[in-house]
Amino acid sequence: TYIIRGIGAGIIHVQFSRLGYKTMVKTVPVKDTTTVVNVELSPSAIELEEISVTSNNTRLPDQIPLPVNTYSTQEIHKAGNMNLLTGLSYEPGIDKITVGTGITKPVIRGLSFNRLLLYQFGTRIDNQPWDDRHDMGINEAGVDRVEVIKGPSSLVYGADALGGTLVFLDEKPPASGTGTGDATLGFFTNDLGIDGDIGVKSTRNNGMFYGLRLAGQSHTSYIQGEGKEVKKNSEEEEFAANSKWNKMSGKAFAGISKSWGVSKLTYSYLKQEIGIVELEGDSAVEDEEEEREREMEAPYQDVTSHIISLENTVIRGSSRINLNFAYQFNNRKEFEPLPDKQKELAIGLKLSNFTYDVKYSSDDSKKIGFTLGSQGYFQENENFGLEGLVPDAETNDVGGYALIRYDLPRWNFLAGGRLDLRSLDLESYESMEETDSLEYRPEIEMEKNYSLASGSVGVVFHPAKILSVKANVSSGFTAPNYAQLGTYGVHEGTYRFEAGRQDLVPEQNIETDLGIILETPSISLQLDGYYNTIYNYIFIKNTGNTIIATVAGVDSTIPLYVYDQQDAVIKGGELTADIHPAELKWIDVKLAAGTVMGELRKGGYLPYIPATKFIAGLTLSRDKLKYLYQPYAGFTVSSYLKQDKTAGFEAPTEGYTLLDIHLGSRFKWGSHFFDLDVAVNNILNKSYFNHLSLIKTIGVHEIGRNVMIRLHVPFGLGRESGSAG
Repeated sequence: TYIIRGIGAGIIHVQFSRLGYKTMVKTVPVKDTTTVVNVELSPSAIELEEISVTSNNTRLPDQIPLPVNTYSTQEIHKAGNMNLLTGLSYEPGIDKITVGTGITKPVIRGLSFNRLLLYQFGTRIDNQPWDDRHDMGINEAGVDRVEVIKGPSSLVYGADALGGTLVFLDEKPPASGTGTGDATLGFFTNDLGIDGDIGVKSTRNNGMFYGLRLAGQSHTSYIQGEGKEVKKNSEEEEFAANSKWNKMSGKAFAGISKSWGVSKLTYSYLKQEIGIVELEGDSAVEDEEEEREREMEAPYQDVTSHIISLENTVIRGSSRINLNFAYQFNNRKEFEPLPDKQKELAIGLKLSNFTYDVKYSSDDSKKIGFTLGSQGYFQENENFGLEGLVPDAETNDVGGYALIRYDLPRWNFLAGGRLDLRSLDLESYESMEETDSLEYRPEIEMEKNYSLASGSVGVVFHPAKILSVKANVSSGFTAPNYAQLGTYGVHEGTYRFEAGRQDLVPEQNIETDLGIILETPSISLQLDGYYNTIYNYIFIKNTGNTIIATVAGVDSTIPLYVYDQQDAVIKGGELTADIHPAELKWIDVKLAAGTVMGELRKGGYLPYIPATKFIAGLTLSRDKLKYLYQPYAGFTVSSYLKQDKTAGFEAPTEGYTLLDIHLGSRFKWGSHFFDLDVAVNNILNKSYFNHLSLIKTIGVHEIGRNVMIRLHVPFGLGRESGSAG
């Protein structure tokens, strides 16, 4: 039994979820009088399936032709992951490029960097995505769940979502007339990591809501796993030198919810200090004592990001208008070491970005509906360091799209088209260095204009209540970025000289997706296959030549890498199974597998293609066990096969298998509950290389055994007088 007051007239969606039952969403036309909504849920193995906000139409994933999945951040953190992307990388089709534990870049079906779009606060997030040694840069404090769209999603989320989109959705305000808060403290044994956050939020009876969350993470250099490749002795551990990192973040929001709609203003602050892992001798961090210090020493990155976002949803009868605007400022500094523990600012980049997203959606309760929208951004990237790795650049993009859906009892259709107009203005950065040892530095001053079109058409067929069959054909695009067009220099830690090409043209792809979703009271099964043809795929390659450049103050001869283009094909498949026997509700078995292959049309393999993986998990849980509430114990086995289908500059990677254990429970203290979770990742202390690690070439392995202990304490802030029950 439930009562919800103060909603206002219009079309709303009510989601009903309960563990062990299939989630149901009811679309309800709300009038000025009392509306009664009853529901009966059916047993299912799917656990609290979340609705998707893709295309601005609230639907469950089995009603959307696109491959869409939603993941709970609470479950990701329970498994002992230091960040959300590490947890997502256990899922088929999602992987990560890493530089130690401080830098992670998402990979969806073999595509990464500026081919993927990050979305938060109702806007696209830009944090120099072209750079493989720059963290994703998402403020994870207060994120409630992550929605992942695999395959081209430029149509809905904007330009450059050629390979997919990750949407980070923040926590919701509390019930009307109440205030809540929570605090979390975590500890990691391997790198002496500390992770904590605290947040409060409140909603008044008049519709005003607000909240504040502060978070911080501090990790020293991690210890590599044991193995014959890693040299060990009885006196000291084998650290991944200078892999330490610190993060501070804050998030504040305020808004109002009335019968006409919702308006929300958010400010996000994120500061990251990340050590750059290099060959031994290149770093100022020299011994075990310094590896355990939390103060950063060069080389390291210092990245600060500010975002101000205004999200508005206006209800017009049975339709909706969304008006979202945001301003982002990203200040990136990269320091290199000097003698006597001194440092210098080698690379400095200031990225400012204004974005807008305007859309109109028709009545969502009718079987046919449409969405019309326009998105765009106005971006400026400016150098201010000693070196100019990329040119100064201004990028403007304005796009419009139309989306139409048609829903029948057994069919869901979704189709649309999009057109973007983009301009790019590049100009060489005048380095502050007094001397320039480069043999030749080209002057860049150019303007580029692109007209980019994409489209999508898909269908879902439900031959039975337990079965859904999906088919979708979509196209996406991404234009060459300022790094691919104009980079010229040595990036710290890469040991190569990179040069762009000014004649690069936009990438365009066509992807075909087929999927099957089977749901019964005891098992759920999802099978997806895809074939992705990419025209004018941009990649970097070794020319076989060398160039003289200054590295760490010394003139050195290093390999020359340039950007190139060829047609390419990426194909693969993903399988996810969840077995939750109706008679044995305390047992949950999850199985997953994913494989992807990327090849150039003229021969050769694409870079950054992950290894084939198999994931198996067993979780035992109860609703209550004596003084324990919702106790659980889980075991996860992750197996990655050998990856020897590599690009010219990549090294093959041997296969490996990891074992993780996690357990926890909810405890009651007076009238409050708190959660205690313990996880042991890589429990066998395996020494291994992630194939997408950028430091495996210098012999640095991934993190060894790591125990996480995490305490989460929620608390109430009271109830406003006269509030609803």
